Amino acid sequence: MFLFASTFPNLAGEVKRRPPCVTIGAMGTYLGFDPGGAGAFGWAVVSGLKWPLELSGRGVADHAEGAFGAAMDCAGTKIEAVGIDAPLFWVAAGDRRVDQIVRRAVTRLGCFGGTVQSVNSLRGACLIQGMLVGMMCQSKAGDQILLTESHPKALLWLLGKASGGRAVGEVALHDLNDYVVGGRVQGASDHERDAALGAVAAFAMKSRFTGWRDLSVSETNAMTPLSPPPGYWMPL
Repeated sequence: MFLFASTFPNLAGEVKRRPPCVTIGAMGTYLGFDPGGAGAFGWAVVSGLKWPLELSGRGVADHAEGAFGAAMDCAGTKIEAVGIDAPLFWVAAGDRRVDQIVRRAVTRLGCFGGTVQSVNSLRGACLIQGMLVGMMCQSKAGDQILLTESHPKALLWLLGKASGGRAVGEVALHDLNDYVVGGRVQGASDHERDAALGAVAAFAMKSRFTGWRDLSVSETNAMTPLSPPPGYWMPL
């Protein structure tokens, strides 16, 4: 349950560069973002109607405006949904229930529990830039666009790609070819991989896949500036 959601003014400026992309055609298009600091804000654009999705563009920017502008410039069409690797809603006190659910799930698989941190422990680039890019999506791409929080590193464990014998850092984007394919998967950075996984979560949200669910409905008195409020879709 969300306590409030308010609209915000247009925050995105003009983006002068056009990244190299592949035009996919009339398919569903999904964006993913992995907020980080300068030179570490990953973005990805995927398209498709079923698994595996086609990666049409990826890149790394310095900030929310650069990542959002590059992704939108690449997509060039209606966006179905967006996945963002950042908290998109908060609670006033204590740990979020969604984080507890994901933390327990990956810990049972052998993952270090600190992989899913408390919102109060996260750095500013994730907390602020992630929310900013979500606000930009609603402002520029339409306030009815579907947004989901994502957690790519936890997702790699839940999808069986990471394990006790294979660290998250050893999983490359080209290892996820049952979810994302295309000539651009080779050579992707971890930031771009995580952004692509955000787009995978966005596709799962839009498609309402069996085995995936919206964890945000379990949260009590969640607060967000996003309107409509975001989901948090994971394969749990």
